[in-house]
Amino acid sequence: MDTSGIHPYRINKDYVFFINQRRESDNHRSRNNVPHKCKVCEWDLKEATSSDLFCSIECKFRNALGSQLDDLMENPEDVVVEPVVKKKHRRKGIPYRSPFY
Repeated sequence: MDTSGIHPYRINKDYVFFINQRRESDNHRSRNNVPHKCKVCEWDLKEATSSDLFCSIECKFRNALGSQLDDLMENPEDVVVEPVVKKKHRRKGIPYRSPFY
């Protein structure tokens, strides 16, 4: 997968990429003095380089596909998803003590 242009975040000494777009409910306050912002959702990219354009993989795809992605998400084709039937197991019975002889 091409991750160029996506801002990597450092978590537990490892670099990670967010899959989903960052939401406003992530306790985020937008600041005007941040030099780099995501092109799609305008999330502040802290410590970003000039090549980082997106905050997540979803934002990169939204930018590449444009309105096609929104149409696909709103109008899914006739795909029937059958529910997964889980096999019910009987619970273990009451444990019995060994008989006294």
